[in-house]
Amino acid sequence: MIREKLSLRERGVELGLVDFGGDGPLAIISHANGFCASLYEPLARCLRERFRVLAFDSRGHGDSSAPPAPDSYEWEEFVADWRAVASALCDRFEVERVGFGVGHSFGGSCLLTAAVREPERFETLALLDPVLIPPPGERVGAYAGEGEHPMAAVARRRSAVFPSRDAIRQSWARRGVFADWQGEVLDAYLRDGFRDRADGRVELKCAPEVEASVFQLGSGQDLFAEIPSLRVPTLWLHAGKGSFPLTLVERAAALSSCIQLESRETGHLLAMTEPEVVGRRLLDWVSQGGRPADGDPR
Repeated sequence: MIREKLSLRERGVELGLVDFGGDGPLAIISHANGFCASLYEPLARCLRERFRVLAFDSRGHGDSSAPPAPDSYEWEEFVADWRAVASALCDRFEVERVGFGVGHSFGGSCLLTAAVREPERFETLALLDPVLIPPPGERVGAYAGEGEHPMAAVARRRSAVFPSRDAIRQSWARRGVFADWQGEVLDAYLRDGFRDRADGRVELKCAPEVEASVFQLGSGQDLFAEIPSLRVPTLWLHAGKGSFPLTLVERAAALSSCIQLESRETGHLLAMTEPEVVGRRLLDWVSQGGRPADGDPR
């Protein structure tokens, strides 16, 4: 991996960028809330058989700058960042389009919206269990603006400072969502998701308040309004053991003939638990020209 910073002066941020190498069309990966680009190295290894693969840290995450204003984490800001990253990297590699945009969770939702706004910039997309909430008229609770998002509350209670990376590993390796992570992915998170402090302890690079803000402000997105305008061939991998009901996802996917929906018996963090399986499926789909073998657009 080659690490650098990508300055988006017009956006007022500097984003951490990881170049995983490879030859071929440009592929860009964006991560889930609270994480960072380097966790997707096992997935990138698969993709670089066909693509030049890069990934970026979203604002407030990893090695990217973290604007202090709460409205800096509105999802429209992440959508605009996605478009700016795509433009900058296309200029760098002297290509007109991103050959393959890949987004996980909120990164996938923002990628989808970016592709709707600028379809000429993207050739194909893969959405790894993107965040999907009901249309505005069907929302309840936090999604309807009533109180705190439950995941935002969890994030705000999260410890930000730990004695050491070894202590984190011992605490996390056997519990919760981390128990099923591939070892290499957990290693990358411990290495790159935390910064060393002067007092010898380590601290999360993505502050709990930033993670919470992203969760809380997610109600500002409405993919049901965006998807009918999608013109880019898209593979949508739904996590059958995740948080988004398949019936809701099927309704959304049916709004565009460009979407091929597949539901897998996996959890929401499928890029962490089975990155090679996901990577092979993405490559198979791309090798079919962004369409199933039978030619059905969905």
